[in-house]
Amino acid sequence: MSLERILSAAASGDFAHYNPQHVINAVNALLPLGKDGALAAIESYLAKRNLETNPEEGLFLVLRILFEVPANPGYHPPMRLGGSSPPPPLALESLPHFPLVLIDDRPLMMVSGFVLGGDAEPITMHIHHFRATGTLRGKALSPSQSPSSVLDQFQAIYKRAYGEPPSQHEAALIKAQLSNI
Repeated sequence: MSLERILSAAASGDFAHYNPQHVINAVNALLPLGKDGALAAIESYLAKRNLETNPEEGLFLVLRILFEVPANPGYHPPMRLGGSSPPPPLALESLPHFPLVLIDDRPLMMVSGFVLGGDAEPITMHIHHFRATGTLRGKALSPSQSPSSVLDQFQAIYKRAYGEPPSQHEAALIKAQLSNI
């Protein structure tokens, strides 16, 4: 499959139907290009799109997994796409990839969407951020654990971040994603 098709699959902003395999495929396709090549490939892809009608918000997620979480502050910059349920945790470092949680190399989406009252932050802001300060992840994504083990880990991570277990809806969202990997 071409890099353009891989990025197109990952770029969807339809977070209610998020498929983590698309992000895994995009990260693994971009990683061999190196930092500059990966960012140039994303910019080239975006240059061919009308970001006013389709802001390609799924690429925010690709960037969050393609790049390591910095030691200081211990989390990626917030995505300014609107309010979400659940909201970001108070201690952002407890979920450094929010709205994703990365378990066993599986980028799982914790929210089904965002509610925005104005303009969303453009993806180019994050591209500039990662170009200036980002460190590419060290290895390709390679999930290996059972889905039930990953679900148990998600519930523990969620409880540490929010002080309570995930709702049935939130757990069902993760279960559905695990069936796609």
